[in-house]
Amino acid sequence: MRSIILSVALAMVTTGTAASPLPLLPDELIAQAVRTPAPRWKFVNPDRYRELPGTFALQVTAAAAFQSPESMVDGKTLATHLAEKIRYFLVSPSVDADGTTREPEAQGGIGGWSHHVPAHALLLAKRTPAVWEQLSADEHARADLLMEALALAAHFCLDDDNDYYLLLDGFSLFHKSWNPNHTDGYVGVIIAASLYFGPADLNARFLAFDFDSFLARLEAANFQNIKRCWTWSPEIRGLMMHGGPVAVPATQILAQGVVTRGAGVRNTFTLDGITLHEPWAMHRAQAVQLYSKAVRTHVVHSGAVASRLLHRTSTATESPWEGQMGMLHEFESTDWGGLRTSLGYAYEGVMIDIPTATTLKLLGEWRADEGGDMLEKRMGVGMGDLMFKAREGYHSLFNGRSADYGWERDLVPMGGEFIVGLWQTYFAPPPPPSK
Repeated sequence: MRSIILSVALAMVTTGTAASPLPLLPDELIAQAVRTPAPRWKFVNPDRYRELPGTFALQVTAAAAFQSPESMVDGKTLATHLAEKIRYFLVSPSVDADGTTREPEAQGGIGGWSHHVPAHALLLAKRTPAVWEQLSADEHARADLLMEALALAAHFCLDDDNDYYLLLDGFSLFHKSWNPNHTDGYVGVIIAASLYFGPADLNARFLAFDFDSFLARLEAANFQNIKRCWTWSPEIRGLMMHGGPVAVPATQILAQGVVTRGAGVRNTFTLDGITLHEPWAMHRAQAVQLYSKAVRTHVVHSGAVASRLLHRTSTATESPWEGQMGMLHEFESTDWGGLRTSLGYAYEGVMIDIPTATTLKLLGEWRADEGGDMLEKRMGVGMGDLMFKAREGYHSLFNGRSADYGWERDLVPMGGEFIVGLWQTYFAPPPPPSK
């Protein structure tokens, strides 16, 4: 099916001073991904709309096309499959009855559950001539515009000079100190955007940003989702242009009236002092936080209230990696209701992290000798533990309530097969069990 020579040439990853070929994704997973409809997004009001299986199928398609663009599936090359998926959300021929188009709304924050993947797909497409040449000059300009809009949303939410509690709809609650599912998606966006434009060019775009002229460009491209999001609250124009204070709306469920401040987006970007020239350092900082716990299966909330396995496949009472470093942050974290231990939230962390990690691997930006080997070992523990708990079933505690979660019912509908397939292909397997 594939040209092995071409695949090896395109799938090199830098590991210290040496280079080695990356393995290829399984044929079955690629076929499933290209046959999954391309994702689209909407902005009707501040509620988010996501198509997660289609989103992560897009990431698999982009990775497969980058490695082996001329390979055929269902009578088309992988390059063509990726170009068609990208074109679907770049070009909305008309506005739907609800006023929406197809592009991600560039909201920032928790919108990054899915918004980082189109950024990765555009970056990988631009680095794959067989894909990029199938897109027209107009589509290239649309790709640039969408990537810039996503990067501006990342800047507003994450830059060291900004400390806002709100996203670019001016309503949805957010803070960059919150749990990984709120922050890591748009870290992936800013990494992709910096590699797409180059760090100097992207910072120059931030410095030259003008809200009104950018809105006109969005209108010309029929990017109504972004336009509607950024104009949902009238304060956003001034905040992006000049910064300043903004209060959480009184109609929010939490933190009503709390005032936070920032400098807007017309400045160069840093995150915890890390610049756009350091994509690996930026990813590593987030990923170390994600895979940050020693594995525990029995997490006590209070008294007899605790997490537990549901024994759907065995009689085991604890994870095989109990005590090893790398358990996902959300298996032992906090939220508004107190302690949180949640299989669902833990998966949300890896569904955001692994697409970004995959892109860095494919482009040779993964630094094995700068913490990458350590991180990959932690990922192995974290993913092994996650999959064990998912297949056993896991009684979770979050937001002051409890619920049972498992692989088939809960994670597969969120694109779990694509995320796990990416991890299993490109990253080290779990280390030996603890005992």
